[in-house]
Amino acid sequence: MNYFEFESVLQNGCFISLLCATLLSWWEITFTNFFNKKIIYYYQKNKLFFQSRIFVWLSSLFLGTILIARWFISQHAPLSNLYESLLWLCWGILTFGLLGNRAQVTHPSVVASMSSSALLINGFANLSLPLSMQTPSYLIPALQSNWLLMHVSVMMFSYSCLFCGSLVSLIFLAVSQKKLKISFSLQLGNHMLLEKEKNFLFLRTLDQISVRSITTGFCLLTIGILSGAVWANEAWGSYWSWDPKETWAFITWLVFATYLHLRVFQGWEGFRSAILASFGLITLWICYFGLNWLGQGLHTYGLFINQI
Repeated sequence: MNYFEFESVLQNGCFISLLCATLLSWWEITFTNFFNKKIIYYYQKNKLFFQSRIFVWLSSLFLGTILIARWFISQHAPLSNLYESLLWLCWGILTFGLLGNRAQVTHPSVVASMSSSALLINGFANLSLPLSMQTPSYLIPALQSNWLLMHVSVMMFSYSCLFCGSLVSLIFLAVSQKKLKISFSLQLGNHMLLEKEKNFLFLRTLDQISVRSITTGFCLLTIGILSGAVWANEAWGSYWSWDPKETWAFITWLVFATYLHLRVFQGWEGFRSAILASFGLITLWICYFGLNWLGQGLHTYGLFINQI
């Protein structure tokens, strides 16, 4: 078996695992929101058959193996084009999304949103991008720098954390408005919590998960922007050139800086902060994918117009 057959097997396994995780998590939501108490009781007694998180971890393992294999074959970090950055983003969403969510307090909607997003990203990367971009290749001269791993990997991790935090904020808005039922059993001391208390605690948990993810992503984004400025000075002789990518990265930084400032100094929590985090998700996608699609500015290496 050569490398391409090996990667094909891993990609197929990743796709199947993501599909199973997505279908199973949405099935869990159906159980906990639309069926009667007798069926919900069956679900709670047989949760072993509804472990969508297992398939998410399996997908993360497949993606991690693919990235390591590409690193070994190409002899450089797999961060040279849009296809590889999408794999990093997909892996980061799955890994950081699950690391920030304890199994006993995770509503199926959290797993469903993470797995669905990763499935769409992975499907787009493998079905829409040209084969020449998916094939491991040597780095172009402009990317042959030690700053590649430092800058791009940190930026991709920051995108993953910010995406997870913003996505959880969207779930917060959906749960708070639609009053979705909580599918896990919470116990404080020896006293079972009432349904109203459970809803409040779950929303509180979502809010804390969101702010932790966004805080981590914001710190990584700051480091990524600073390291990018140093690399730009070495490559182009200027720390900042107001390139479209740089400009939107700065806008994204400002949005999430405002989010954290309002939470820390103005006491914003819950609904208002979730609205702002949801807006940050829009700027994040424009910064990462929108500008990549247009291929504008200096950050166009490995995109559609180059088809590396």
